[in-house]
Amino acid sequence: MSQAVPLSLRIVMLVAGTLLAACSSSTAMGPGPRRAYAQSMDSATSACLRNPACYTQVGDDAVLPWLSRAASAARTVAATLRLLEAAEIQRVEFILVECAKLANFEVNERVFGEGKRPTREQCEKVVRRDSKDKPVTWAMDLGTAKHAVALKCAEKRLKEMIPGNFSVEPRYFRDPRTGRLRLLDPEDVKLWLQEGLFHLLLGTLVPDVVLHASGDPLKVQTAYDFEFPCASSKEPEWERYPQDHPHQGRTQGDVYHEDLQMAVEPARVSPGYGISR
Repeated sequence: MSQAVPLSLRIVMLVAGTLLAACSSSTAMGPGPRRAYAQSMDSATSACLRNPACYTQVGDDAVLPWLSRAASAARTVAATLRLLEAAEIQRVEFILVECAKLANFEVNERVFGEGKRPTREQCEKVVRRDSKDKPVTWAMDLGTAKHAVALKCAEKRLKEMIPGNFSVEPRYFRDPRTGRLRLLDPEDVKLWLQEGLFHLLLGTLVPDVVLHASGDPLKVQTAYDFEFPCASSKEPEWERYPQDHPHQGRTQGDVYHEDLQMAVEPARVSPGYGISR
């Protein structure tokens, strides 16, 4: 049974065939500069084939020097299209769960002391009011702090493992008129928030961690949200959007899956339950 030819090698073969055809045409066209060019190519190839350095490489690197640029371009295209394998996704999920546990432990220790955890009464207690004078409970405050630690941990660990194949808190918007998915500029988002233009962000999606094709956040593979229940033993579930919201009636997980057109179901990551889909 014949083996599958890697994408990058198929592209190199196609480019090589095109170049060889061009050389053949130029030779057939008679004397002059074109024939001289074809002969020089033949000489370079012959010289290379007599040089062990040209053919001691293996795999995709076993190409003639005059095809090196084509090979490099082919590898770039293949890398850009690359999605993560199932084993890599499992490793990513293991890392995300570790980061969730680390964040939960660090923040609880810092706020409540060594070995202590918040009680249900503490979680419901209002600790401050936000800029809109809305109450902020311990559960909300702790969740924000733990998210920050978990995201920092995930970004550091994943940058070492899968650079280019993930994004932290990207903000997506699918235009309802055109159906086109866009990635919003973080600087624009920051400016809109500062100026109170919240209506410009209505309906946008901001997963905590997104896995995507290498170098292309718009080719989403799957997404994750960290969840830190406060004094609760209940497994995290996707919440439904309220009435009068662009996504009303749908769960956040459904919107991620359908609007971002991901191949793998999104998941919630919690210190107690790990990955929940």
